[in-house]
Amino acid sequence: MNKAELLFDAYKNRKEIEPFSLEKEEGYQVYKDFSKMLIDHEGLVGYKIALQGKALGVITRPMITFDEEVELWFKTHKLEVEIIALVKKGKVEKTYLGLEIPATRFNTWNLPEHYIIADDAFAGRLFVGEQLEPPFGNFKLFINDKLVGEGGPAYNPSSVVRQDMEGYVSLGVFIGPHAIGKGDRVRVEGKKTISVKFV
Repeated sequence: MNKAELLFDAYKNRKEIEPFSLEKEEGYQVYKDFSKMLIDHEGLVGYKIALQGKALGVITRPMITFDEEVELWFKTHKLEVEIIALVKKGKVEKTYLGLEIPATRFNTWNLPEHYIIADDAFAGRLFVGEQLEPPFGNFKLFINDKLVGEGGPAYNPSSVVRQDMEGYVSLGVFIGPHAIGKGDRVRVEGKKTISVKFV
């Protein structure tokens, strides 16, 4: 199997693999091949913007959820509070308070940027919550009723979204990342409130 196939196999079988050797300039090509496999297999519904815009990940149909019970697929996940835009023909139509739940196909998170790029920018699950309009204001994140972070987005959704984008776009983290696991309950409070349980 080539490198993209190794990642796709790990994704399909919900397993972790040892990081393979990867040259910096290979990262984007592996991402292109891996993301094409994901789209061909599961369908494209959107994108995640990562590493302050340096990385882009595809979001497939099974990855996205509107259900307040979110299934975790991999051994370890992280949690980020983000604004999610619904984009049509490169224009933001609606914005939502949401949760991005990154996952890696590797057995460690401690990897250089080109590994993150190759691994579909660590795309995992994406929860789309309450619709809200800018200005978004500040939010508080609670995990199992404990306050673990607060903040608000500094970005303007229209300046983050690219012209060729369509679907749901996760615009970038403004609280997190925090480690989460099965059984954890998460609540985000602010202009709108969302509550999720991970199963």
